[in-house]
Amino acid sequence: MAALIVLVLAAAMCAPAARAQLVIEDVQRRIDLTSFRAGFQTKLTVRNGGQTAAESVLLCFPNGLLDHAAVIETGDGGTKLKWAVALPPADAPAGVGCRAFQLAAPLGPGAKVSLQSEGLFTHVLQPKPAKIKQNEPQRVVYQDSAVLVSPYAVEQQSTEIVLGTSNTASFTAVPPSKQSGSVVQYGPYQSTAPFTLQPISVLYENSSPFAHVPELEREIEISHWGQVYFEERYTLRHAGAQVVGEWSRYDVMTKPAEFARAAILGLSATLPPTAHSLYYRDAIGNISSSEARFGADQVSVQLQPRYPLFGGWLVKFLFGWSLPLQNCVTKMPTGRMAFVAPLGPAVHGLVVDQLTVRVVLPEGARGAKVEVGLPLEVPPEQGLKYTYLDVMGRPVVVLRISNYVDELNLPLKVEYTYSSLGLLQKPLLLVAVFGAIFAAAIALNRSGAALKGSPSTQAVGKQHAS
Repeated sequence: MAALIVLVLAAAMCAPAARAQLVIEDVQRRIDLTSFRAGFQTKLTVRNGGQTAAESVLLCFPNGLLDHAAVIETGDGGTKLKWAVALPPADAPAGVGCRAFQLAAPLGPGAKVSLQSEGLFTHVLQPKPAKIKQNEPQRVVYQDSAVLVSPYAVEQQSTEIVLGTSNTASFTAVPPSKQSGSVVQYGPYQSTAPFTLQPISVLYENSSPFAHVPELEREIEISHWGQVYFEERYTLRHAGAQVVGEWSRYDVMTKPAEFARAAILGLSATLPPTAHSLYYRDAIGNISSSEARFGADQVSVQLQPRYPLFGGWLVKFLFGWSLPLQNCVTKMPTGRMAFVAPLGPAVHGLVVDQLTVRVVLPEGARGAKVEVGLPLEVPPEQGLKYTYLDVMGRPVVVLRISNYVDELNLPLKVEYTYSSLGLLQKPLLLVAVFGAIFAAAIALNRSGAALKGSPSTQAVGKQHAS
């Protein structure tokens, strides 16, 4: 990665001359706007028209889109390319962000390579209007460029935007462009110069529930007495158009297609088939409006809030369950213990701004090592947590992930060293405490100490006895 960063900085210093040797023969872009997120698929064929080999390709995005990227992956024939953030070239338009992808093999003069890039962007769909009534449709606006904002010349390209609905209020026309059903098509365009920008705006109806979670805490407590406890603390917000005025629960129940078309009526979660002791509650108490179906392969849970969640509304709740220890923790040949579980929450379809994962190891565990299949902006932190009968405290591994989506739900592995003798710590502590109490009682009894009443108490006793 360090070598790639040096390469990117060197390429940026060379500026347009170093980029002139690469040419993009064809670009096909597909942008999926059918949900709360924007999904990108880009296929491009790159040719080296220069005299020296090229080792990396620069991909750029307009309008600050890169700041909202949850996932960006570029592959070369099935090989995922390594990348590093690159400074935009001096001739790039304002707001453009770039990443440099290192090719699997240097691209020689006259050679071609086919690349496929996929990405997910969050918070790029803005409600317009920002406030609506309960029975009004939710419309959003999306802004982009009709052509790829490329640092290289592009010989031919086209873009299609999938909306999932034909209810389009308006879209910017950049001939040739047209709408066909739920798809807006731009291009094909020929001979596009580097960093050509064709701003477009698409306003359309989007009835997806914008399930936005500003904060989510996921705590996992490992007990070698036989259980692993999971608890997820949600702050859930509907990030769509704010619903103003009165609302009717009766209309939601009788005519949901009109009065709850974009509301969050429930959430879906998936747990392992051995999950048990499920609970779902908020500040008021247990929420009974939920359903769990136990199957051979998984436990499917439907969580229904106390009230429908409309645009601008927010709710906080807890969701927890337990798993048998043997389903999560195994002993490695080296003698160390390995805990493996999904990194992300059990609830699907969320956009999480800040996900905090805490893995609480048993007291006495040491040498914790974390493995996760995605780069972390902040290295894992370690701390202590004290619970009942703890003396030294339990080691805690803390991970923080920004802009989390379901596609980042990779396995989390935590290795640690733990002796089975640690299980005897609490029983021995209880034995010692009760033994000390009994020893003190015996010592007091043998010393002749006794509880005697005061003279006034004895007089009252004799009076009652007579």
